[in-house]
Amino acid sequence: MKLWDQTYTKTELMRHIGDISQACGIRRCVLDDGPGRGMRAFDVDTGSGLQFTALPDRGLDISACRYRGLPLSFISKTGPVAPGLCSYGSFLRYFTAGLLTTCGYTHMGAACMDGDRALAAHGYAPALVSDNTAAEESWQGDDYLMRIRGTMREAEVFGENIRMTRELRATAGENRIRITDRVENAGFDPQPLMLLYHCNFGHPFLGPDTRLISGGRNGVVPRDEAAASGLSRCDSFEEPTHGYAEQVFYHDLVPDAGGLVWAGLRNPALGVSVKLKFFKRELPYLIEWKQMGEGDYVCGLEPATWKPEGRARARVLGELETIQPGEVREFHLEICVESE
Repeated sequence: MKLWDQTYTKTELMRHIGDISQACGIRRCVLDDGPGRGMRAFDVDTGSGLQFTALPDRGLDISACRYRGLPLSFISKTGPVAPGLCSYGSFLRYFTAGLLTTCGYTHMGAACMDGDRALAAHGYAPALVSDNTAAEESWQGDDYLMRIRGTMREAEVFGENIRMTRELRATAGENRIRITDRVENAGFDPQPLMLLYHCNFGHPFLGPDTRLISGGRNGVVPRDEAAASGLSRCDSFEEPTHGYAEQVFYHDLVPDAGGLVWAGLRNPALGVSVKLKFFKRELPYLIEWKQMGEGDYVCGLEPATWKPEGRARARVLGELETIQPGEVREFHLEICVESE
């Protein structure tokens, strides 16, 4: 284990400290004021400079994230919002953003009508509450592991019964968050399956010095005319701009021999990069959401099962994935912070 630029075995570290919380660990807390009042939170410190907060009452998503005191994630003007205040159909009223907002599980993307069913932007996942929640810390040899687990359900009487079991993992001395999601159709009818990992980066990590990086691309496609006008600048970022209209781009990433792809942001002036690593067979799309507005200054990088254009359009195009009764699908995402 490497902490404070020194390498320790378990025995060496514990000879110098009385409790592991001096170096790293998970702190359990509850927010007690504002619109987030009553929400559980897990503050994770890897001891290497990476700190993040997981919210089991918001789908076990990740809100604040810092590296050596530097904010990496974008926190929107809504701030943390408890699930009881998350009204379906008002996504932007409770979109805290943070390092990760999960969208899905049977619908994500634009609001739409799928047959006679009205679907709100990005589905139910961002407001689902974790059940059977557990946070564990343990030694494995000379490695100190931190794990947070919980299960969310998107379920309706006479409707779908989708269960997602999420595990967040971090190792002391490392600057990585590993996410494993196990999605199960616990019902008795096939259901649509749509999943998007809305990873959101903000100032000061995001700025004119920042560039979008990747392990290789076959191409980039703009979503619409607004994005087409900014295609040549999709890898760079301007200063906050009054009245900026969001631009969305679809990046076709090139997998390595093992099927792994990666993309991220690099700020050489700060000497920090963040990379998202995932399997293209699980998440074939990488969406870039570029919003340079004043107060809404954010870049979203979003691995996804499909484009964020809604379930109805996916169905019309014959590209809507389904998950069969009893079927289980796994998705893996690693968020890695690197310093130069």
